Amino acid sequence: MIEIKHLSKSFGNLEVLKDVSLTIKKGEVVTIIGSSGSGKSTLLRCINLLEQPTGGAILFEGKDIVNSKIKIEDIRKNACMVFQHFNL
Repeated sequence: MIEIKHLSKSFGNLEVLKDVSLTIKKGEVVTIIGSSGSGKSTLLRCINLLEQPTGGAILFEGKDIVNSKIKIEDIRKNACMVFQHFNL
């Protein structure tokens, strides 16, 4: 299970994600849709910690992967991201 609580991400003065919260239960299939520039890729990059969130928490199986000493490599063994363009 992945639970996101009040996630935020800013790049300088540009606030890309603001107070995003959601829960994805084991076995669920979720699609994130929205217009270009709405923060979809930033959200996914934060979940994989390819980007460090500015605030909030990301719980993977009950463990906060943002605010702890968890080895992200262990989390990435059980999560994946498919890029929009195959050559990325």
